[in-house]
Amino acid sequence: MNEMLDALFAEAQQTVETPSEALMARILSDANAEIDARDAQEVSRRDAQRPKTRHPLIAAAVAALGGWRAVAGLATAGVTGIAIGLGAPGAVTSLATGYADTTSVYDEAVNGYGLDDLVPSFYELAAEG
Repeated sequence: MNEMLDALFAEAQQTVETPSEALMARILSDANAEIDARDAQEVSRRDAQRPKTRHPLIAAAVAALGGWRAVAGLATAGVTGIAIGLGAPGAVTSLATGYADTTSVYDEAVNGYGLDDLVPSFYELAAEG
């Protein structure tokens, strides 16, 4: 039994079937048609996502500020300023009161001014009225 299987496998290994030229041509034709169809779908998808019109006021404001790089720099500076202002009150206190020594405590009774008198807080800026 094993000899018959070995002979069958040896015969199968010796014969190499290659696809015909007509079959290969049809496969390549189908592949090229699929590639073209997907490219057309991608182009139509990109066209659908592209905004139809731009707002002239925003474009004028961005151009007046110096382009998108300048707008990005201004936005970064604004966010950094807010983060420093809200996140580091000790540094703001020492800069506002003129004390470089961070170990001493700012005494409101001695100096006559509180920190709120020197630096407005966010809540004062947001108050109504």
